Amino acid sequence: MRSNRAITDRYALGIEIGGTKTQVGIGTPDGHLLPGGVIRRSVELERGAKGIREDLPSMIETALASNRLTLRDIGKIGIGFGGVLDVSRGLTLKSFQIAGWENFPLKKWAGMEWGKPVFLENDASTAGLAESMLGNGQGYSRLFYITLGSGVGGGWIFNGRIDNGQGLGAGELGHMWVADPETGEAAELEQICSGWAIGLRARRAAAKGDTLMTKIAGTVESIDAKVMYSAARKGDTIALHILDETCKTLGMAIANATALVHPQRVIVGGGVSLMGPIFWKALHREFRSRVMPLFSPHVDLVKAELKEDVVLIGALCLK
Repeated sequence: MRSNRAITDRYALGIEIGGTKTQVGIGTPDGHLLPGGVIRRSVELERGAKGIREDLPSMIETALASNRLTLRDIGKIGIGFGGVLDVSRGLTLKSFQIAGWENFPLKKWAGMEWGKPVFLENDASTAGLAESMLGNGQGYSRLFYITLGSGVGGGWIFNGRIDNGQGLGAGELGHMWVADPETGEAAELEQICSGWAIGLRARRAAAKGDTLMTKIAGTVESIDAKVMYSAARKGDTIALHILDETCKTLGMAIANATALVHPQRVIVGGGVSLMGPIFWKALHREFRSRVMPLFSPHVDLVKAELKEDVVLIGALCLK
């Protein structure tokens, strides 16, 4: 007869707390999601961190029921959090999108709420771990992961483990300083190359001139990064200019990161990475034009494989 310990070791609960969505999934501790489905909810900004914490219990109940499981079947909980953490103390220090996460004991709260061991990491680092184990990072010991979503996150994976620097994170590419392509002033990369920032820059450009982006979106206010790319594919000059600025800035930042840590592979994920060949061709061109020539032959730049589930998969693997 199997012990309760053996049963609970079979399954883990993965949670992603991002800037635009919260996700819950159940799978094995080695990162394989069960077919019962992932539970997703959009973040309601006005409800802040408290709203996310209020939503999680029902999301977890739904995920368990969808897989015909109960909490007794779960051995551990992994959380990928979109923001700055003190991993050793299990504290969320800052979310750059959601108010109310300052100095919150998320690890302790989740442990008390569900009575399970909890493992907490930054969402980009968690995604990088997933790619290193089950995605496009398999077989590489030095891996730099970048997520381009509502923000820009980074994770440094060395020998199959997340490197958190001094305990507050490492590889935070989104907070690297670059030149704003519009003003030339210093700006954080996240303010130029996140999905939110691309949409803002596209709306500003559309307000000044005639562009297909406005026709696609209906109004200037409705233009986002997806609309920008759709217009660029159709040859719209203004959209192509925004895309080119984005790839120049991002390619330079990745080249700088490569000079510092010389990864074997850089993996780019997140919603912006789902743009098609025009984006990827421009990004590769800019990266190769900037990266140290002696390093260049030894570094690959590729798209993430695990897509929208990447943080959840990594969360299942945390230990």
